Order: sequence, then structure tokens, then C-alpha cells
Amino acid sequence: MKKMISIALALCLALTLAACGNTPAENTPPGNPAAANTFAETADKISVVTTIFPPYDFTRAIAGDKAEATMLLPPAAESHSYEPTPQDIIKIQNCDVFVYNGGDSDAWVDDVLASMDTSAMKIVKFIDCVEVVEEEIVEGMEDDEHEHEDEHEDEHGHGEMDLDAVEDRPLSDFAGDWKDCGPYLKDGTVDAYFEHASEEMDLTPEEVKAMYIQMMRTDHPVLAVTANSISVGGVAARATYKGYEIVEGEHGSSAWYKYETDGSNGVPKYWLFNDHGYTAGVPDEEIPHIHAIYSDESFEALLAIENWAAMYFAASVTGDDILEVMLGHSHEEGEEHSHEHEIDEHVWTSPRNAKLIVARIADALCGTDPVNAVTYKQNADAYIAKLDTLDAAFQAAVAGAARKTIVFGDRFPFRYFADAYNLDYFAAFPGCSTETEASAATVTFLIDKIKAERIPVVFRIELSNGKMADTIAEETGAKVLELHACHNISKNDFESGKTYLDIMTANVDALKEALQ
Repeated sequence: MKKMISIALALCLALTLAACGNTPAENTPPGNPAAANTFAETADKISVVTTIFPPYDFTRAIAGDKAEATMLLPPAAESHSYEPTPQDIIKIQNCDVFVYNGGDSDAWVDDVLASMDTSAMKIVKFIDCVEVVEEEIVEGMEDDEHEHEDEHEDEHGHGEMDLDAVEDRPLSDFAGDWKDCGPYLKDGTVDAYFEHASEEMDLTPEEVKAMYIQMMRTDHPVLAVTANSISVGGVAARATYKGYEIVEGEHGSSAWYKYETDGSNGVPKYWLFNDHGYTAGVPDEEIPHIHAIYSDESFEALLAIENWAAMYFAASVTGDDILEVMLGHSHEEGEEHSHEHEIDEHVWTSPRNAKLIVARIADALCGTDPVNAVTYKQNADAYIAKLDTLDAAFQAAVAGAARKTIVFGDRFPFRYFADAYNLDYFAAFPGCSTETEASAATVTFLIDKIKAERIPVVFRIELSNGKMADTIAEETGAKVLELHACHNISKNDFESGKTYLDIMTANVDALKEALQ
């Protein structure tokens, strides 16, 4: 939310500044000595604005001296956390061609473009030029968007219980009319959950279904609770609160609240209720449900029971709601949530994708500046030929290798690269992870993988602190090398004119050493 607010403020300020005009320096690359160019020298050139290094470098290779290319991301800056300044937005507003990558890191672009008239602007989006794939979570890898949530959530998506905050709860906290979920388990309503769970449990969906029907069985399909009574089958028995028990289970701690009835009218005498720590007025974003176990024997007997708790939902809850809870992401009606992984946005890491992107940028330049179209086309063709050479070099490096596995003690933004050359990989985090320190389990996994397969190199990526890779190297004797993903480059490299081809050619040598 903070990022979106800051972008909104930048938009407002940019619109104000645009009304007053902008300076020539705003149309030059950050850190580039060419910033001294005057407006007179660049007025006859089309303006191309790019977000990060790959589109900037591709554009300058195609445009040559016929266009003025600008990169918004400052050299050495983290591309995944970049936010546009008011001046950046003005540059976009005034450009002839805008080239950006797309994906989660460029989510701000849609709001910026929606705020301005782009009818005269050519726009190239990298992820629209190629066939995209989702980020992949491979064995041993941590997913910061899901794994770290799971550390603080139980199997129903509820927050980890604060044991110090557990308090006595009257029966009225569970007041309401409740219905057993059993019929929905049996009639196919939640079969989608069984399909989902079967993949994690290594069981068939039918086996999962049978297991859940058994675990959530009850003799009392309808339950009514008031401030001082529990009713089953339409008959009630008075009940009193008897304290709570903290139970340690497979998914962490939980509080079970004890209520004892007078045993009249066939109502079981001992009851335990649990609602994951939420109070009687279940928050709006939650689908009301409770878990209950009961017996005529004793509370001790109930607490000794494993793998059984009836699951009751508020009488008004629908089958779709129950499926949502079973899937573990209940939400407000109409609000969309997804546990799917994000699109992997690092499409440029494959030279084959880079060829498609270069062709699309060339088309945009030719359409904007037909006078120089022949030059743009010739430059693009020459660049694509160099990408073919680069592609062949990677193919040769892999074809002649002793192994096909690479290990990263870092994030892994090379999914498209690995797919292109049929490489197996292991890493600490997926490409757009915001994490920099992996758990001990992940580091241990990577260490064991290198030792088991005698892998000679552990990679780190550019502009990384390299601490994780260094730790793995110390434990394994592997050599730390950089495989540069071209997100961004250092200020010195930017000012010296280092290119995508320079970086990727160096990657060929690093890959050869890793696969030997």
C-alpha cells in the first residue's frame, strides 16, 4: 500500500511539473556522460524511454545515433523495488516510444500509462513478445510469498496463535446455528480440494476424500449454541464453561475450550470447541466455522483423541464457501485471492527470447520514425545475428558438459535460460523474491546437493551481497562465480558502455566452468 501511495503522489506531482515544462537533462540516461547534450542536438531524434537495462541496451543497439534512449532505473539500483519519480513520469509522458518489461516489478506502469494520453506513443512490453512461464518453486527452494506466510499460519490460513493472549471464553463466543460439513464432503462439492490435497499427500483424490469423511464424522449434523446451552437434534442441555487446554499439534498450537452439559436429552456431556483463536464475531473476511469434539466419558478422553474433529459451518454458509475454507484461503465475497506463483518476468535471460524482443522494438522504432527505418532494420538484423552466435555458444557449452545441473546460493532469475538449454537447477529463492537470507534448511539442502553431485561452482547473481554463496562455498569447496542476469549494471559498467552481449558472453565462460 505504501508503494502505491507514493506512486500516486508521484503521478500528481508529475502532472503539475509537466504543465510547467521539463529540462533537456530529463531525457538523458542516468549516469551517462551524454547528459550534457543540448536540446538542439537531440530535437530531431525520437525519444525512447525504457525502465531497466535490457530494454535500454537493446534499444541503443537498434537505434544507434538516430534516437535518444533513456533508462529510468539508476545504475546499481534494485530493479524489483524501483518506484518512478515525478521526473520519470514526465519522461514517459514526453517520449515517442516506451519500452518496459512487464511483470510484477513493473506493476506501477499500468497506473502511469492510464494517467496519460498514449495515443501517439509506441509501447513495447517484453512479456508480450514471448511465451511466458510462471516462477517455479523447485526442491529445496523457499518461496517468500508463501513459505513465510505459512510459518505464521495454520492449515486454514489463520494467524499463528499468540499463547500469551489466550483468555477464558464463555459459551456465547460460539453462539449460533451450525451445520456439519459432512454432506458437502460426500456430494462432490469440495472434490476440487481433494484433487489439490492429493498432490501433497501422495494419495488419490478418492483416498483423501475417504480420509476427510472419517476425520470429520459426527452423529450430530445440526448444532445450536446459545450463551448457556448446546442443542443437538433439536433438543438442548444446559452447559457451563470449564476452562481451556492448549494442544500442540502438527500445525502448531491451538486452544480448545471446554464446556460441560448436564447430560440431559441425549446431548453429549463433554464438548471441546476450537475456532483458531477467532472470537464469536468472526471477522468479515472469514467464513464462520468451528471444530468440535464431544464425548460422554471425560475431557481427558477427548484431549487424547487424534485425527477426529467435526467441522461445523454457520447455517448460512454455502458449499462454495466451504470449498474456499477447505482450500485454505477463505475471503470476502467478490474478493479474489490466488496462491499461484507470479509470471517469471526475466524473459530476456534467454537469447532466443531476446531475438523476438529486438524485432518488436525495431518495429516500434520503424513505425515511429519511418525516415530511419532502413537503419533500424539493418541494426536489428545485425544484432539478432550476434544473438544467434551467443545462443550457439551456450548450446556448445551445454553439449560438451559433464553435467547439466547448476546451483545458486541466491535468487534464480534464469528460468527461461535454463529451459532454453535444458538445464536442471537448484536455488535458494525464485527470481523475484525479496528475500536475501535463506533458512538453515535451504542452505543445508544446497550444500548437500553440491557435495552429493560434486558440483564445482555455486553461483551468485549481480549486485548481490554473495553471503549465502560464500557460506555454501566454505562448506563444500565449490567456487563462487557470478552469473549475471542483466537486471541492472554498476555505474562504472554503465558509463563504460558495457552491453547485454558483453555480459552474456562472460556468462558462457562461467557456465562452462560450472558444468565441467
